[in-house]
Amino acid sequence: MDSLCLCGNNRIMDLPELEVLVGQMIVMDLRGVSIAPEMEDMLRKGRLGGVLLFPGPEATAWQVRELTDRIRGLAGEYPPIISIDQEGGRVTRLKQGFTTFPAMRKLGAKNDEVLAFEVGKILGAEMRAVGINTDFAPVVDLDLNPNNQVIGDRALSADRETVARLGISLLRGLQSEKIITCAKHFPGHGASREDSHLELPTVDIDQQTTRSRELVPFQKMIAAGVETVMVGHIKYPAFDKYHPATLSERIIGELLREEMKFNGVVIVDSLEMKALEGIPLEDRAFMAAKAGADVMLIAEGIESAQRIHTALCAAVKMGVLGADKVYLSFERIMKLKEKLLKASDLPARASLDQLVGTPGNKKIAESF
Repeated sequence: MDSLCLCGNNRIMDLPELEVLVGQMIVMDLRGVSIAPEMEDMLRKGRLGGVLLFPGPEATAWQVRELTDRIRGLAGEYPPIISIDQEGGRVTRLKQGFTTFPAMRKLGAKNDEVLAFEVGKILGAEMRAVGINTDFAPVVDLDLNPNNQVIGDRALSADRETVARLGISLLRGLQSEKIITCAKHFPGHGASREDSHLELPTVDIDQQTTRSRELVPFQKMIAAGVETVMVGHIKYPAFDKYHPATLSERIIGELLREEMKFNGVVIVDSLEMKALEGIPLEDRAFMAAKAGADVMLIAEGIESAQRIHTALCAAVKMGVLGADKVYLSFERIMKLKEKLLKASDLPARASLDQLVGTPGNKKIAESF
């Protein structure tokens, strides 16, 4: 396909082909430590923005580094987001030989900003050593509902100020090792009862309470320079009676972008989660993009990624999804990618044993 021409505001821009613009909006799961040929092809052609690693509990630092070196080598002109969920506690993807931290609730109980910075720095240094450039952390949900199984001890605290302070310290620790950070799960998943992996949660509180409670850590993380925000599949009827946050222009476009002044990359939580059951996968991606999301997260394989890619390209060609909206997402994503770790930023493979799971790192992890 020829380059896309976007005309407007007295400007004409020659952009990459539409398939690349849309492809950069998709980050999909990579399970294990080898890459399928179909994924290799998408990376080479710029039709995949990045990967979310699930290397498995037995994957060694050496294997993960070999994998990420391969991913970077394939991607060429469009450097890949190489992301992972490395929060600590029960959401820890790097295990074999790595420093493993307790749940963030325990860190919150220590209420020590210096310690939180050190935790972020160690997480960041070990990820950087194995070539990962993005951590979907920290969690800045509030630990408000004792019956909430999906957040619970993943949250730092029930107190908004504690979550904000320690979240910023974690962010700064991660960023000190050039790791891209993510505040999640906007607008807040901690007060819900339901697990969005299984059903659609509803948080039925008024706007004033939400602004003075759930949104405080997110607002402070934005002010501190968090690069991405992950929006959760959560319904907040006070802001949008009809749509979950991931599909809501009122929540992404008006609340997060306009009111809270977030100009970074908006990521939607995995589009296959059962919270969105009943809506075809292609429609979920279309609605999220139309609402203002930049990156579609896929956690169930290349077929889902290809379906979403085809659907979003078709939506632009039919004129139901504005090319200018896709370009703005592409622009934000490429601005983010300017900050990604490059091969020259990575330590030598031979030094992995001196960087990952060291006695000093483990001592910090055992201190709370």
